[in-house]
Amino acid sequence: MKEKLVEAKIVDYGKLKQIYSDIMYYIEYSKALEKSGVKTKPSPPPYLKEMNVILSKPRLGPVKLIGDGPSFRLEKLNAVVESEEYGKPIYALVDFTNGIKVFLAYQFDDPIVGIDLGIRHIFTVVAVVRDGKVYKSKYIGSSGIFDTFTKYMSESQGLSYVAEIKSKVRVAMKELIAFLNEINPKMVALEDLRLYDARIGRGLKIIEDELERELMEKGIRFKRLDPRNTSKVCSHCGYKKGEVLGSIFVCPACGYKVDRDFNAAYNLALKCYYTC
Repeated sequence: MKEKLVEAKIVDYGKLKQIYSDIMYYIEYSKALEKSGVKTKPSPPPYLKEMNVILSKPRLGPVKLIGDGPSFRLEKLNAVVESEEYGKPIYALVDFTNGIKVFLAYQFDDPIVGIDLGIRHIFTVVAVVRDGKVYKSKYIGSSGIFDTFTKYMSESQGLSYVAEIKSKVRVAMKELIAFLNEINPKMVALEDLRLYDARIGRGLKIIEDELERELMEKGIRFKRLDPRNTSKVCSHCGYKKGEVLGSIFVCPACGYKVDRDFNAAYNLALKCYYTC
């Protein structure tokens, strides 16, 4: 299990403003004494010691939280915060370095990542964590590769454009690997493009081969999944006959609308989350 800190919205400051005021007074008073030549630091208010407030880098915590969300009360501080983050935090930290900020600590597993390959976005990446909740997502690469793919598909062989495709993907590949290293996925789910006979599929297979090579080189685990219907299944409700209208996926069952590449990448991540 890993932890991440998420800044919460402060609804009620409770005792936090008084604590902040006392900390700032102590720090300024200490500086004034130091300037006047007094070497002995003054003692902070006793209650700050009792609450284990760290004065060198003013902060307080961990603080026990009360409540099931989205609002939580900070024990003994009478402060209330809200968070839109999924799940229940395990504790809170209060940072007084620059004003008053409250951070909530959440536990999470290494994410499962789904990657959809395309020519609008070369890579559409969706990372999911507990219960298939979206953790992070990113579109990488632009439509600059579209013209090259068009030329590739218009020739009977198209081999003269393979090197150009690889070249245009290189920058996007570097950005993708940096993003994956940042989120440290447990597994990466890819479309198994060997199942596609169409020329567009074979063109994307060139990119996938390069991607697989990079993943193996960097020691990032991946798995190929059957890509059929990943664009038509609703990643929101599971309805299997969604509609793709241009670049948008629309679900007739629940009304969900989203970028079609995002929907496909999310479906790959969900499939891997429950089956890999």
